[in-house]
Amino acid sequence: MTGKPFTVGVHPNSENTLLLPASLKQDGLLYAAFGTSVERCHISFDSHLQRTVLLSENLYKNLRIPYRGKASLLFRDNTVYIGPLIGIFTAGFTKSELEPVRGRSLFFSKLLTMDLPAGGYCYLFGAHQIQWEEGTVQGLIFKENGWEDITVPLPNVVYDRLPNRQAEDSAELQETKARLMNEYRIPWFNPGFFNKWDIYQSMQQDERTKDLLPYSVFQPSAEKLDEMISRYVIVYVKPANGSLGNGIFQLSASEENSLQAKHAKGGKPYPSADAFLNDLQKRHKETPYIAQEGIERIKVGDHPADFRVHTNKNGKGKWTVTAVAAKIAEKDGVTTHLSSGGAVKTLAEIYDDPMERLIILQKLTKTAVLISQVLDEKMDGFIGEMGLDLGMDHSGKVWMFEANSRPGRGIFAHPRLTSVSRLTKKRNFEYASYLTEQSILFPENMWQ
Repeated sequence: MTGKPFTVGVHPNSENTLLLPASLKQDGLLYAAFGTSVERCHISFDSHLQRTVLLSENLYKNLRIPYRGKASLLFRDNTVYIGPLIGIFTAGFTKSELEPVRGRSLFFSKLLTMDLPAGGYCYLFGAHQIQWEEGTVQGLIFKENGWEDITVPLPNVVYDRLPNRQAEDSAELQETKARLMNEYRIPWFNPGFFNKWDIYQSMQQDERTKDLLPYSVFQPSAEKLDEMISRYVIVYVKPANGSLGNGIFQLSASEENSLQAKHAKGGKPYPSADAFLNDLQKRHKETPYIAQEGIERIKVGDHPADFRVHTNKNGKGKWTVTAVAAKIAEKDGVTTHLSSGGAVKTLAEIYDDPMERLIILQKLTKTAVLISQVLDEKMDGFIGEMGLDLGMDHSGKVWMFEANSRPGRGIFAHPRLTSVSRLTKKRNFEYASYLTEQSILFPENMWQ
């Protein structure tokens, strides 16, 4: 769904009619579709119309088009598809009219009021708002006067914005996702949080990406930790399903022949790796951990630094880099995560030389696109965006530390990154339009 969208309006004094520009004339059209709603109607063509389509009032209501807007058109068989109709799926709804999804309400209000690149309509919904018997959703939109409830068809595509793994693992949400995809053939993108060990194995088994990875071990023994610390000096221990830098320890040998374990809130010595693992097991019984080689990263001043690179698929389904920022740790910080005291800077703020800055940007861009492509090939589902934590050592080699399927947006608080923040959101809608087009025109390829 590309090109300039059409204005969608109401045609007075007609019944069950869809009026299209004469330039779109073709024979055999019998139906109009919006989302999963389909109505048989009379379709005619008017030479006075340019970028406008008009529906009689009863057809407009029967299709459940929620408001006057702009949309793209697709033609398949004997049907005109008006859209895309994008459903943003989340959880954690409240009964508040001002903040229906608590602290995330402002983010979603901005998302819902963006100008969609291909036109179309967008609403927010959760599993509890679907009326399966009617094939409709009691969704939410955001307009000038605030949040509004609307009744709309099931969408052409679902953009997953679940807030956490707990919500994702809910049986009701899993059933909803499976039903929309399997019964209704609705593409669902960004389908799940990444597991760090799954990511490591996927990249390690591919010749294109295996050299980008620090040496890592799943559920290391005390002997393995001792061996890694002896070899690499610094070792990071992190939860396989962690996020935001939570639960990460930096291990090193201390002068007293013991182990020093640092984390975001302080540090603690242990007499041995075995004692550290026993303590970890007591505190986090059900949490699998990964030990990762510590890479001596470049520094900004005396502060270790790495990079967050945001990638998105575009309107052609191709991976692009949409944002690059440096993340700088506190002087003795364990990680560069913002929640652990890290700071964000643009490349221009840390590289004065434009040529040096360009070389760094090209290296990071090439690596990020490659990683995104490889993981996309190996992971299930439709993936539309990733947040990659990349590091660079003193020789200029790029390393991949973490990949996130639902990247946080903390870096975009930097005033010079607001424009790329909008670009990342725009790309998600472009990809939603692409998935809509593919599912309508080439369903046999999408669901094979």
